[in-house]
Amino acid sequence: MIRLVSLLFSVTLVMGAGLLGCSGDSGGPKDILDVVPRSNDVSGWSVDPNNSTTASVVAQTATTELAVEGLIDGAAADFFADPYTPTNFAWQNYANSTIADAPDGARVTLSIIELPSAEQASGLYASLRSASLYNRKAGTPEDWQDPTSPLVGSGSRIQDTGDTWWINFHKGSFYVEVNLFPSAGPAPDFTPGNANTKAVAFTFAQAVAAKL
Repeated sequence: MIRLVSLLFSVTLVMGAGLLGCSGDSGGPKDILDVVPRSNDVSGWSVDPNNSTTASVVAQTATTELAVEGLIDGAAADFFADPYTPTNFAWQNYANSTIADAPDGARVTLSIIELPSAEQASGLYASLRSASLYNRKAGTPEDWQDPTSPLVGSGSRIQDTGDTWWINFHKGSFYVEVNLFPSAGPAPDFTPGNANTKAVAFTFAQAVAAKL
C-alpha cells in the first residue's frame, strides 16, 4: 500500500510539472508569428488588403539588419546596435473602418522584434529612447509618456507625434512598436491629444502584449 501511495504521488508530481511546462509563463511563443494578430483577432481590425507586401501573409519577417531595412524601407541600425542581436523581426499592417474619430478609417503598423533574452529586449527598449528617430519627435506636440497608464507589457511608453499615436513596449524577449494612423481628411481628422484614438491604440497594443 505504501508503495502504491508513493507511486501515485510521483505520478501526480510528474503531471503537475507537465502542466506547469505548458503554462503561459513557460517562455512565451515558440514562433514570432504566434504573436501577430490575424484579421479580427483585435475587434474591428483586419490585415490591410491595400498593403501589397503584407496583405497575403501572417506577417513579413526578416532576420538580418539588411533584410529588415529592405522590408520597412528605412533604417534598422538602431535595432541592431551593439550589444543587441535581434533574432527575428515581424511586420504587419492593419485597417479599421469603424473608428468614429477617424471618418475614413485608421491604420496600424505593427513591428515585433524577438531578441535572445528578456534582458536584451528591455535594454533595446531603453536604448531606443535616445536614438534619433525617437528623440527628434520629443515635444512635437507631446513628449513620450513613460511609463504609460495603463502599463502595456513589462514597460511601455506612448507619444502623440502630431499625426499618430506611437506605442513602444517590451515583454519577455520581445520588443514591440504599434503606430496608429487615423485617416487624413475632413474633421474629425487626427487631433493631437484625442483620447478616443489613444484608447484604440492602447487596446491594440494590449492585445499583442496578451499573446506574449
